[in-house]
Amino acid sequence: MVQRIAILPDVYLTAVTTDKFKTECISLNLLRPLCREEAAMNALLGGILLRGSKRCPDLTAVSTALEELYGAEIGNLIRRKGEVQCIGLFADCLCDEAVGEPIFAQTAAMAAELLLDPVTDGGVFREDYIAQEKENLIRSIRARMNGKRVYAHTQMVKAMFRDEAFGVDRLGEESDVNAITPENLFAHYRRVLATSRVEICYTGRKSPEAVAAILREALAALPRETCVSVGTVFVPRAERTQEIIERMDVTQGKLCMGFRTGRSVRDENWRASALMNAVFGGGLTSKLFLNVREKLSLCYYASSSIEKYKGFLCVSSGIDFDKFDVAKAAILEQLEACRRGEITEKELQMAKDQVALALRTVCDNPSRLDDFHLGNAVLGREVTPEELRKKNDVLTVGDLADAAKDVTLDTVFFLRGEAEQ
Repeated sequence: MVQRIAILPDVYLTAVTTDKFKTECISLNLLRPLCREEAAMNALLGGILLRGSKRCPDLTAVSTALEELYGAEIGNLIRRKGEVQCIGLFADCLCDEAVGEPIFAQTAAMAAELLLDPVTDGGVFREDYIAQEKENLIRSIRARMNGKRVYAHTQMVKAMFRDEAFGVDRLGEESDVNAITPENLFAHYRRVLATSRVEICYTGRKSPEAVAAILREALAALPRETCVSVGTVFVPRAERTQEIIERMDVTQGKLCMGFRTGRSVRDENWRASALMNAVFGGGLTSKLFLNVREKLSLCYYASSSIEKYKGFLCVSSGIDFDKFDVAKAAILEQLEACRRGEITEKELQMAKDQVALALRTVCDNPSRLDDFHLGNAVLGREVTPEELRKKNDVLTVGDLADAAKDVTLDTVFFLRGEAEQ
């Protein structure tokens, strides 16, 4: 059973009541507009909050408090749903029935304590904690950029969405991290608490009403002001195609191609786009893998992924430097084949099976279920994985061909070697 309840002004609970798991999980998500001015500070906040509260002022004290809750865990969250940055805390603990104590209420109270009553020094965050968490965040940013496959994807996204919020990385930029101080981060923290819509997702055995009562008490001190609006701007078509070539000391070329899908998850016919992506490049049975990689041997890897909130499809491939033109043409030809409806019933069924398996996996994992329902909350709707599976089952080759016809190429990014010509 899934139920949504308003528990405080602009604070909402989505409760999934199930006895499938032996744990109870909760996420506290503060929704912010994705923008360059906030991204790095938002990404840094979670790590700072986990450093401690006034009652548990360091990591040792926090760890001890969690051990007393039968090994409950609390971590930070930095997620992106289209052009919405979702930051906050995730907590899980053994269900009350397993230990005979109200562990969930205590764990929720601990998470709220870290969120609302952080350890401070002179009325702001501790400078040493800020310095250490800045180093951790910068390492995460650099690690993402050091992987050339991720780097190529990141550069393509930045180029394709340079004039849109989607081009901002959820972790922010290293230069913005360096500019953060205890004073400006604490001021931002207070603003985030007061002006963010809060979406809470719960998975466990308790009734929604019982969870809501626990959370109302735990979050009673949450300041509330007029919340900033959040949402994603949808651009259906690419008006032009840009091609960007960057040189670097690499031994394998990285080709990324960004497309506008013409549809987003808010559209009734979105499922056809998602299923078309599975046929086109979404797995080991896709056209990109079987034809461009296996049959034509043009790529070391070739796959596509789709971002449902923004309506963005990305093809990622690794190629020899001299295969750029032929690989790009082969990838586009597979998309044309989808547009022409050259999809066999076997391809269609394998794609449906792949999507059905992914949806079943959502229901088998508390953290995936949490992410799924957070996405619903961001969209302002409620749909179950089973309902999505049923929508996939009735789709036809013609539906997928129509979806492929809506796709337009926006950006081609190629990372190639420095010395070769």
